[in-house]
Parts: sequence; C-alpha cells; structure tokens
Amino acid sequence: MPVTVLDVCAGLPPVGALGEWDARGGAAGSRARMQERRAEELAALADVGARIILLDLLDWQYGPEGEDVAAVLAPHLATAGWVYAPAGIGGHRDHLRSRDAVLSLRPDAILYADLPYALRHGFDPPLPGYEPDERLLAADAVAAKAAALAHYGTQLPLLAQDYGLALDARALAREVFFHRV
Repeated sequence: MPVTVLDVCAGLPPVGALGEWDARGGAAGSRARMQERRAEELAALADVGARIILLDLLDWQYGPEGEDVAAVLAPHLATAGWVYAPAGIGGHRDHLRSRDAVLSLRPDAILYADLPYALRHGFDPPLPGYEPDERLLAADAVAAKAAALAHYGTQLPLLAQDYGLALDARALAREVFFHRV
C-alpha cells in the first residue's frame, strides 16, 4: 500500500528570520535551515519508499498564529485510507495543532507516540477514549528506520542534547499507537 506523508510545518520562513531551535543548531538563517530540513526529509522518506507532500504552514519557532491547519489538511485527508497523526505527547505545539486538526477532520485517525518526546513523558494515551497498541519492530525494520533517521543531520544533534540516547535501537524498536475505543 503506498504511503504519503504530509509534512505539515514545512513552510519557508521569511529571509532574515532565525528561530530559537535553528539558532541552537548553529544555523545562520532559518530559511536556509528549513530548505536543509526539507531535503533531509525527502531523502529519509525516499529510503522507505514513501511519498511526501510539503505543506506551507510554518514551524512553531517562526511564530505562527491563527493558521487554519484543518483547512490546509482537508483536501489531503478527504480521500485518504488510513490516517495517522502525532499524539502530541510532550506538548510539542506543532504536533498538538496537527493532531487536533486531523482529529477534527478524521476522528478515525490513529495517533502515534511522538519520539523522542514519549521517552521522557511516557506512553500514556494522549486523550480520553484512546487505548495503546504497542509493537516491537524486527531487527531489519529497526535498521531501516535508523538509516532513514540518519538523514536528519540538522536535527539529531539537538535531539541528542535534549534526550540523550533517545534514538538508540531499543527506542526505535518500540512503536506505540493509540486507537479510539
């Protein structure tokens, strides 16, 4: 079954902007960093055979206010089969607004535990009425996941600073989804 990933917050910030996360990662400018991040995502998803659609909403660090995420997602979700959305574990603003928009359009969406945030904040259901479903990946799937993640060179050093060995093989093997009951 073909998989399409919607990168919701892939918009390019204005020239001259420098967001907090980008600055921590040593970027000279956020527009160039976002272009790097887009290229990383394209390479990672090509490794796993997924198609990607880059949407133009801005990442939290560039100060988006009042964007109608659901309106942007609606045309993509209307005919989609299975829909997955971040659970919002750890309270990441972009994950929460994406989750809420998806659920407003597709209450049948399956939520996934956000890594590495769930490693610190836990794997409890993010909302009432959801039940966890945990799966352990086989070694070859973990290796493929690690190879795809290795493309994210602008992000991994920052995540390692904040979460240590959060992306080691044991962490990558565990996947937790939340289904509405």
